[in-house]
Amino acid sequence: MGMSAWIDQQLLQPPSLSNAPDYVIDYTPDDGVTAVRAGEWWPTRFMAISLSGTDQLRQRVSWALYNYIPVNTGYAYLIPAFFDVLQQNGLSNYTQLLNAVTLSDSMADFLNLNQNVAGSPNENYAREVMQVFSVGMNMLNPDGSYQTDSSGNPLPTYTQTDVINATKALSGWQNPYLKTPRTNTANYGASMVPRSGNNHDTTQKVVLGKTIPAGQTIQQDLASFINILVTHPNTAPFVSRRLIQSLVTSTPSPAYLSRISAVFTSTQGDMSKVIKAILLDPEARAGDDPGNKSAVAGKIKEPILIQNEALRALGCVTTVYSRNNPTQALSFGQSPYNAPNVFGYYSPDYKAPVSLFNAPEETLLTINSLQNFNNLDYQINGTGFANAGCQISTFTDAATTSDAALVELLNQRFFRGAMPANLRLGVSTLLAGNLSSKPALDKVGYLVGMLLSSPIYGVVK
Repeated sequence: MGMSAWIDQQLLQPPSLSNAPDYVIDYTPDDGVTAVRAGEWWPTRFMAISLSGTDQLRQRVSWALYNYIPVNTGYAYLIPAFFDVLQQNGLSNYTQLLNAVTLSDSMADFLNLNQNVAGSPNENYAREVMQVFSVGMNMLNPDGSYQTDSSGNPLPTYTQTDVINATKALSGWQNPYLKTPRTNTANYGASMVPRSGNNHDTTQKVVLGKTIPAGQTIQQDLASFINILVTHPNTAPFVSRRLIQSLVTSTPSPAYLSRISAVFTSTQGDMSKVIKAILLDPEARAGDDPGNKSAVAGKIKEPILIQNEALRALGCVTTVYSRNNPTQALSFGQSPYNAPNVFGYYSPDYKAPVSLFNAPEETLLTINSLQNFNNLDYQINGTGFANAGCQISTFTDAATTSDAALVELLNQRFFRGAMPANLRLGVSTLLAGNLSSKPALDKVGYLVGMLLSSPIYGVVK
């Protein structure tokens, strides 16, 4: 089919949505039963969507967006409702995306836009939508480099006055409350609506050097504000870098970033065109040849991507449940769509120790996460993999056939046929030595767990 045609096909796929059941949308929060049941649902649903959804590109873009546009608090339906917002708008254009995010009830509860009214401002969302979701804190050139003053200090993108005026432009929205007595009174899954009365500030505002006229409606002020953000020269390189980092490489070259910024600017933030340009760029496609060597190419795989990729390699088609708890999805230690704070799971500027290369995801590579990978040998011996339709028998049959057959299957499924010679030798040595008398299933579980924690497997190139 070819890369370009596959991307075009993926762009036409309808979004996989959470489709939360009633017992997740609204439940009794403190009865010790329904809250637990509702909380266990989303990780299992996320894994099922990840493994079986036809919209794989859309899902990866949603994940990339969530890495810098997160929510992380509230009742059980808040997170899947926000997942739907990203799925429905992530491949549209950045204006539509920011509008949907801004009016999301989930985001309103997370960053308090529902508490922002004229005369009683709440600056939380206004600040974060600029700092984290669009223009960033420092002025950028199209290649992502900082603009500086005469002393070499980065120039700030906005001031506190900009935050105040943005807060005024965003005043007067509220959740479209439901008359439910329990956990969904905010009406997650719907969009915010204007408050009645004089709760929107209708005075003139100046934000980032652009004027929002006095006397506009609340909807007009929102549209004006979002247009200011999307067309600001910082947004193209700021957003492009975050997307490239999540989809391709932690350290895009200035030329790569400039090319994508130009696409963002020329298309006014058309996300389908931006994503296609990111994935087809020569710097991204250089990794198609596994033999290409570069110290800065690619990115470290975060646990949730290792988990989903590994389960696909094992042929799994739906949720794999933990051997210890058959009601909980198997987890490699990264809770899906539940980042710890407004800055996501990790900083885009985190440097790997010693090398000082950009390696944001390395923040998540702890002893515990590596142990989760290695524990796969224990998990594979349970029923969770069989119940999820995984092709474990394909691997045990290979192990029964010969050591060489198992090594080659692992090579094809996990390394695109390019397992390094030293790793292949190590696996073969284990099979001929310590693992020689083990049952086939034990061999498979042990080797898969070991390979998932290897540095070679842990980097996308």
